[in-house]
Amino acid sequence: MHNQVLRELDWQPALLVNVSQQSFGQTCYCLYVNRVYLALHPDGVVCAAWDVLPEDRTFPRVHLVGWKPLRDVPFDLPVRFERKGDPRISSTIPNGTWVLPYDPNTYSQLEQAQVALQQAIDHVRTILSNVVR
Repeated sequence: MHNQVLRELDWQPALLVNVSQQSFGQTCYCLYVNRVYLALHPDGVVCAAWDVLPEDRTFPRVHLVGWKPLRDVPFDLPVRFERKGDPRISSTIPNGTWVLPYDPNTYSQLEQAQVALQQAIDHVRTILSNVVR
């Protein structure tokens, strides 16, 4: 990827939101929330971390995420990412992840939910550590 091309892309602030579930008798949920910058590059969608300044959005700080809009889902936010390519080739964005335009209020609410869920899990671990010695 040519660094000048990367700097000139139309970078969009985005939220990646993934609710994963695991079944173990009952369903257990995990919430992942992250802020990133995404852009459409000729080779596919590229990503830069939230704290990378526009002038620093160059390789290796920018990377392809494995999302090809013509193959997977269009790069038109909001969208639920679904990879439709070869399952042996991974993507840094998990299938089922919601890719939303960044909104500070939505991010704050989701971050609070993520913290509350983590606190509940930590509380359960404390209970279990007191029961199982």
